[in-house]
Amino acid sequence: MKVDIYDLGLRFIFGGLAVAACYIVLQLVPSKSFAGIFAAFPAVMAAAVIMAGHFGSSEQAADIAFGASAGMMGCTVCVFVASFCMQHVGKWGLSLVIALMAWLVSSFMFIQLMHCFLEKRGRQV
Repeated sequence: MKVDIYDLGLRFIFGGLAVAACYIVLQLVPSKSFAGIFAAFPAVMAAAVIMAGHFGSSEQAADIAFGASAGMMGCTVCVFVASFCMQHVGKWGLSLVIALMAWLVSSFMFIQLMHCFLEKRGRQV
């Protein structure tokens, strides 16, 4: 696997700018629960779609966005698992590790379900 330093640098800049902008919003919005929405801003997805669209094609960007939708559904599972574990286990570090594993497993399951649904739908049309 060849690593393109220019590509990596652009991803770092786009992702970093998005995270920094969200942090500023988090600090400015008085309601921290509302500001928490920006803690879940899809900076990595935005950077990946920008790079794929700019250096590849709209089809590649759409593929990344499709996969990101499975990851976003996995994020929902991750947040619920983290919240549940933090309330019942009481150790935030362990809860975060469990939640991240739940994100990975559930995201994989969501992408498989989405592909099965699209294949089934394609056969019906």
